[in-house]
Amino acid sequence: MTPMARTPLHARLTAQLRGRIHDRELTPGELLPSESALQEEFSVSRSVVRQALATLEAEGLVRRAQGRGTVVAPQPELHRDVEMSSGLMDQLQGAGSTTSTTVLRCEPASVPQHADELGDDVHVLERLRRVDGRPVAFIRTYLPASVVTAIDVADLEDGSLHKVVRAATGRGVAGGRRTIRAVAASSPLAEALEVDERDPLLLLEGTSVDQRGEVVEVFSTWHRSDLVAFDVGLRPGGGSGSEVEAGALDRVTGLLDQARAEVAALRDSPRR
Repeated sequence: MTPMARTPLHARLTAQLRGRIHDRELTPGELLPSESALQEEFSVSRSVVRQALATLEAEGLVRRAQGRGTVVAPQPELHRDVEMSSGLMDQLQGAGSTTSTTVLRCEPASVPQHADELGDDVHVLERLRRVDGRPVAFIRTYLPASVVTAIDVADLEDGSLHKVVRAATGRGVAGGRRTIRAVAASSPLAEALEVDERDPLLLLEGTSVDQRGEVVEVFSTWHRSDLVAFDVGLRPGGGSGSEVEAGALDRVTGLLDQARAEVAALRDSPRR
């Protein structure tokens, strides 16, 4: 007997509906199919349907609307503009969220290959960022030793790294590059972010440079994909007028579709 065959019917139906909500086939405020429609679609009894809906309601994914049926519940979502040089903390505080940061470690480190632009003398800084009490991001930053020795690490508890570095050294983030990936949560990350192993995370990696074009940090930030969404603006990519807009939109749409597919694949892959 396969593992799927041993799974209770109501759990299978719950997983199907949960997947539709996570994948945006069903969006906040949208009515779910009626109980009778779900019975017919999945060839299950009314009691199985009600068990599945009760589970989704307990998870906060749906709610019963008087006189309407069951609707997808609004989901709390934090937005980060990945084209802005300001860090996650500055953006969330600007949106009115209550943020806190815990410094997990700050110590000399070997230079990883992706941070060799920093030179040979670097420190690694790891922090956990919470919003309204919930962990939303794990941040690993490689910094030149000259930067670390100039700042007071205690100032980073509930503080902005960029602001602390700018105040201490005069070096502000003036540009850089960013890369977004969908990845599965490893055991240490899952524990820190309070998610299950192999849950999908959004990884933002980047290098930041100062006003002189010198590298000031190389970072990797793992975000909970159930709480954080990335915003990306359109920019001209050649051509003119509507051709530029259509081409840029096609590229962004393709990237978003690819990210959704990667996140869905991670969510559906077997857990170990």
